[in-house]
Amino acid sequence: MLIVAETPRLILRTWQEADLVPYADIIGSAQGEVHYSTHSPASKAETDLWRFQVELDQKGWSRWAVVLKENNRLIGSCGFSSYGKCVEMSWRFSQEYRGRGLVIEAAEAVTEVGFCRLGFKEIISFASPQNGFALDVIESLGMSLDGYEGWCNLTVARFSLTSSEALSTIAHAGS
Repeated sequence: MLIVAETPRLILRTWQEADLVPYADIIGSAQGEVHYSTHSPASKAETDLWRFQVELDQKGWSRWAVVLKENNRLIGSCGFSSYGKCVEMSWRFSQEYRGRGLVIEAAEAVTEVGFCRLGFKEIISFASPQNGFALDVIESLGMSLDGYEGWCNLTVARFSLTSSEALSTIAHAGS
């Protein structure tokens, strides 16, 4: 296990085999289909965790496990994925931990990792215009609306944040 970032309430780390069942609960994957296989993924949750590990091995970044320090419980994921030539940040958290500032805390830590340690120049994120929760997180990060894209039968808003914008915000927060 590698700790990627730590905040006052959270640990962001690489995935462990023991994360499979709690992650399946978070994404709503059927418990009956969850089992660990050394040859091929057997569920949506296992497929995700395999993909995250491959990305970590190949790129050095992906989505990381987010663990609440007070009880060492996996409460979500937050991190990066490739979107064309861009780097997209996304998050997914257990419903019971939303509304406590934990998602913003994790997203801020991941943003700092992306710009300060990984050297990203820009991070993008997408949200449905009706998803007020995601829009609040995006706004708190200081991301700017770039426009809208059509995904299948859904229109999503595309937001971006550059390293110079983020580092300026980080510097002001530390003052």
